[in-house]
Amino acid sequence: MRWYAWEAQIASAFFPLLRHLERTLGHAMAKQLTARFGRMDWWDHPEIDLHHVSRSKIAAIQKKLARDRRRMPTAEAVQRELTLGFWVSLLGPGNDYETRLWRPTLRHAFPSYRGPRKPLHQDLNKLRELRNQVAHHEPIGSRILAADRESAYRILGYLSTDVRDWAAMDDRIPQILAERPIACTPALPGTRKEL
Repeated sequence: MRWYAWEAQIASAFFPLLRHLERTLGHAMAKQLTARFGRMDWWDHPEIDLHHVSRSKIAAIQKKLARDRRRMPTAEAVQRELTLGFWVSLLGPGNDYETRLWRPTLRHAFPSYRGPRKPLHQDLNKLRELRNQVAHHEPIGSRILAADRESAYRILGYLSTDVRDWAAMDDRIPQILAERPIACTPALPGTRKEL
């Protein structure tokens, strides 16, 4: 029970950091794509050539918004619905995203980053996995959570040092990591511990 309670605490502590990362990443990348393609609905520009999975995600969001009579299916509304996974996918190989999106446009969303696209994508993809585990109440205690935290702050710093510093003001992760209980190991079949 102590382990279960600790998992809930650490997941709860990661949630704000991952939310800040997701929103800051989406905002920074959307800003660059809007500037590059000269329109808020940059995904509909004929030259963008998004991967079919990304196009289908946008179409699903547009369909969802069209059904909701309380919300207008504007470009801003679509962008607010785009997930961390969507933004991370635009940093992947995609339809030659390296030369078509990263080099001319998306690298500018990370003003403090000077490295290549691939390691940044790999780091963000690991954080996407963590975000999904947290959001779906899956166990995260087997991860190297201190490294995940460091990676999230490092990438936030690439996007905006102001947001990184602001997010760090209410960070409970180190304290909760220090209180980590010893993990329970499952009993082997046929042993007394199983009873």
